[in-house]
Amino acid sequence: MLCVYCDQPLECDACGDPYNPPGLAEYEALSRPEVPVVCPGCGAVVVCHWCKTPYDGEEQD
Repeated sequence: MLCVYCDQPLECDACGDPYNPPGLAEYEALSRPEVPVVCPGCGAVVVCHWCKTPYDGEEQD
């Protein structure tokens, strides 16, 4: 799974696990910036390890 912002492999910055969406809804949420995405491994909001962009459902500047 690639980060929609930097095209690097999407890895959770909190735990280092690669992000693999557990279902279709989570997969679709990656391209919808208004929907928060949480890591299935540690439960934290996913923050891209490479570009540090949070998938927190908030508007990005």
